[in-house]
Order: sequence, then C-alpha cells, then structure tokens
Amino acid sequence: MNYGMQVGGDVTPQSLAPLGIQAYELTESCAQIMPRAEATLADVYNDLLNLGRIFDVQARAEALVAQMRRSVSEVQASVAGKSSPGVFLYDSGEDRPMTAGRLAIPQALISAAGGQNVMGDVAASWTHVNWESVVQSNPEVIVIVDYGEVSAAQKQHFLESNPALQSVDAIRNRRYVVQPYVAVTPGIDNVTAIETLAAAFHDVTR
Repeated sequence: MNYGMQVGGDVTPQSLAPLGIQAYELTESCAQIMPRAEATLADVYNDLLNLGRIFDVQARAEALVAQMRRSVSEVQASVAGKSSPGVFLYDSGEDRPMTAGRLAIPQALISAAGGQNVMGDVAASWTHVNWESVVQSNPEVIVIVDYGEVSAAQKQHFLESNPALQSVDAIRNRRYVVQPYVAVTPGIDNVTAIETLAAAFHDVTR
C-alpha cells in the first residue's frame, strides 16, 4: 500500500511489479492522475474495506467501518443546525501555502465536523495557493497540520508575524486547531480528527 506516490517518480506500481510487489493506491491519491469527484468519507471506508479483503480480514474491516460511520453520525448530529465556520487548512509553506482543495480528504473531514473548507472551490487535492486567496476568503478557523521539520508552533508564529495576514479573522482571534498529519490523510484517525474539529468549530463537548 502507498499513499501519495509521486507522479513521475521512481517508485510506481509499474516499477514495483517486476519485484513481485503489488501496490494499492489510496483513492484520494488517484486525483493526481485521473478526474475525481469531491473527496468523501466513502473514499476512506472503501479503501479500508478493500484492504480488509486484500489481507483476508474482511470481517474486522467491516466492523471498523461500521464503528467509524456511527462515530461520524454522532458528531454530525451534535453540530446539526449550527453555523458553518470558514476553515483554512495550513499544511506548510511560507511563500505559497500548501493546503487541501476539494479533492483532498480534509474537505470531507471539515464538512463532517460542520465547517466549510474555504478552498473547497479549488479543483485539486493537496495543492499550493496564494496568500491573497486566503485573505480574501477570510477563514474563521485555521487547521495547522503538524509534521516535519517545521513545528505547528512555528507555523502559527509565521501566520501571526506576517503583516499581510493580520486582517484574517482566524489569526486575529487566534482560532487554530492543530492536527497530526496522520489525522488529516486517509485512515482510521479521520474520525478522531472530525471529533476534534467539531469541538473546535462549535465548542461541542464529547
């Protein structure tokens, strides 16, 4: 299994096949090579069910997906009827931020938590945008992805020290939600991410 094989890179399903290695590309990553609809949690569930079949643990996969569905339904019920804050996901980058368009799984996570991805009109998966578009969309909440050499605290400091961003509501009000990389990429931790985001968006206690 691989998440996000680099298109044009050295490691591809074709290069692995002669070595007897089979590859499974997660659904979200297919947006890099083929037209895709908006990312949904069904993509995650289907991947988990497929992996259950591949590794002959189908019953466990089905039980896991059923529990994930129940947990997400509980969150959605808790935020139903509440206003949907505009949310910007800040992955990385200073000159141009990396974020999630509507083909990336955070689109589904933010929506399930009762928010609105301010980059949801961008027909891309994980992609770079310009800061002008962030200022124009004026998110109320910023989700900071915590991974790599630049810490979440450093990313927050950059946001708060960049004069061009000081009109953004999320920055003025210091409304940030830090999430680990594993929680905002497809997988079982997506449910925890939805619960955390919902609590941050709506002050929902779980």
